[in-house]
Amino acid sequence: MHSSSGARIPGLAPVNSLLSRLDLGELLPETVVSHSGRHRKCSGFTTAGRGIFVKQLNAAPGQRAPGLERAKQFEEIGIPGLRTPKLIGSDEENNLLVFDLVRDAKPAHDLARESGFGPELARHVGEVIGRLHETPLSEGVSVDTSPPPYPPLDSLDGLSLGQFQASSAAVLQGWRLLQQDQPVVDAVRALRQGEEAAPRVPSHCDFRLDQILVSEQGTHIVDWEEFRLGDPARDVGMFVGEWLYLAADRAARVLHTGDAGLPRSATGATREEISAQTVVELRTVQPTVKAFWDGYTSVRDTPDPDLPRRAISYAGWHLYDRMFNVVARMALLSATQYVANGMGRRALLAPGDLARLLEMGVLDARSN
Repeated sequence: MHSSSGARIPGLAPVNSLLSRLDLGELLPETVVSHSGRHRKCSGFTTAGRGIFVKQLNAAPGQRAPGLERAKQFEEIGIPGLRTPKLIGSDEENNLLVFDLVRDAKPAHDLARESGFGPELARHVGEVIGRLHETPLSEGVSVDTSPPPYPPLDSLDGLSLGQFQASSAAVLQGWRLLQQDQPVVDAVRALRQGEEAAPRVPSHCDFRLDQILVSEQGTHIVDWEEFRLGDPARDVGMFVGEWLYLAADRAARVLHTGDAGLPRSATGATREEISAQTVVELRTVQPTVKAFWDGYTSVRDTPDPDLPRRAISYAGWHLYDRMFNVVARMALLSATQYVANGMGRRALLAPGDLARLLEMGVLDARSN
């Protein structure tokens, strides 16, 4: 059995029991590969020769994970041009989902870091998400309408004892920076309040680059456990936020310590140096973001003039959210996190300025 660092696998006994009920045999132990992430995940081949991907959703003992029902709800909706691994079966008692395996797939996150995710792919992904957001729901189709859990407003005032005890020193440092920045706190609260008045459409609601798999079979979008009716700006903003985070990471790596005596930041650079390098890196990712936006708007028939501003605001929160995930086991915030914090603050406080820099104009497909 293979594994990756920090990965956990579902219990094979309930998995094999489910596979047996699906007439797929059992998992061949020597083919099992575990995958890292929030949930227990593994892939492999069965004695019947079927390649499968198994996910066991986190939930309290004896409770059904809400994401399992949302994933099944998504399966009932057909989205033209959207590829996703087929859901073969599920086990509600053990919170298991079994999908067809996408063979030799590479996460778009890895492609982006290797300069293998260009404007052409970005435009295609934008078109797919645009079609998702334009999909009408058939009568009788049930879709979750509850608001997504993030950003968590209660945590803006203070962490619970459980959160505090479970957080690394770097996570606590990040929350302290956020909680003491009142303009950003107010902007995050306004973002959640504005979500209540925004149009609601079928949305992924956890749309990160590692939810996009690219293989010879095509481009697949995976992990629909957060699927619901939501603000379309959330999906757009998370995609844009992924590229902003990459820009922040590249800027932090380029920056270096300058002349002695100048005021320095945690990156070892002045504010002026950080700002200048950040703009350079933003311009590097701009063509990809613009291609995604052009693809998205090319298939949206519903004008929403405020969507670019809301999307950039969500991108701003996404930078903070990425920080908390990345430093979950770290003692101190890294230079990348300080640059990403500054970029996230800018996105939340002046979303219109950043939308113009990225050339994300008013949403009106008829003007393209």
